[in-house]
Amino acid sequence: MMPPFPLSPAAIAADAAEGLSPWQTWFRSLCAAPWFPPVVLCLLVGLLACVGALLVLARRNALALRRLREPAAPIVSVAVGKVHGQGARDYQQDSFGISDPSRLQSHGILAVVADGMGGLQHGDKISAAVVETILDGFLYSQGQGTPEQALLTLTQWAVQKVNGILGPGQYRSSGSTLAMGLIKDNVFSFVNIGDSRICLCRNGCLIQLTREHDFKQTLALQAVNGEIPLQDVYTDKRKDGLVSFLGMGPLEQLDLPAGPLALRPGDQLLLMSDGVYNALSDQELLKALGAGSNAPQALEAAILQKGYQNQDNYTAVILACEGGQSPRPRNPNRREAH
Repeated sequence: MMPPFPLSPAAIAADAAEGLSPWQTWFRSLCAAPWFPPVVLCLLVGLLACVGALLVLARRNALALRRLREPAAPIVSVAVGKVHGQGARDYQQDSFGISDPSRLQSHGILAVVADGMGGLQHGDKISAAVVETILDGFLYSQGQGTPEQALLTLTQWAVQKVNGILGPGQYRSSGSTLAMGLIKDNVFSFVNIGDSRICLCRNGCLIQLTREHDFKQTLALQAVNGEIPLQDVYTDKRKDGLVSFLGMGPLEQLDLPAGPLALRPGDQLLLMSDGVYNALSDQELLKALGAGSNAPQALEAAILQKGYQNQDNYTAVILACEGGQSPRPRNPNRREAH
């Protein structure tokens, strides 16, 4: 095989006499070329520049990720807002509860929304039992390790409570969703079961933190796999049926955060039943949350303004994170449940 560019016969003959192959001759002549050192130097400089740029980018991404995980400033208080309405339904089957906000620094603040399933029996009693069990166990769960482990313990207690009320032969005869969030040490942890929803509002953006455990998710997967037409995802009568809820016996699905969600002053956390997000778009939710301390009133006014004849029960808890100086302590036994 000949080298990629021609060499003089004399050079080839001289190198051949030394026992060098044509390729070795070509490489020797390449290195001896006057333009070779500058080209190699440029290539090395370019390579070092690329490596340096990658290192800078990696460090910048690491710092950005650290800023997301670390609060910009400590959360010293949480303003709580709530919305709770019956809508056009005959019964109120939503329940909610909030721990004492004055214990934020020592125990954190816990918010719970439970939506009793309207198509089943005694959804109101089941959702109320869920909230009561979780609030009663909140302080006892603090010794269960991390906030996530504490929430899982509370969830287990609530599941056991509901299953005990129904009895083994009555699983799925009634049930409730669960959206539960805990603010502790500037970090938000949550658990979600069913089709209630938890969102974060930050810098004018609404971020959905949970997904709905309904049959629509199964239909969507089937559509992606080509098993059913895409339109069936939206037209199938089973699409809104829950595939995971308290009262079904062993849980099928449960949502937890992928990692710690560090909070910043100005963040708002919204826990809501489907009667809220089915009535209002994300933009309408953002507009209501933008009302600050009047956000609960703005949220309910927006729902009522829709005037839906089949308006579901609607419940929302808003946790607004605040910086500044710590609030004055209040009654340590204060909590709220509905």
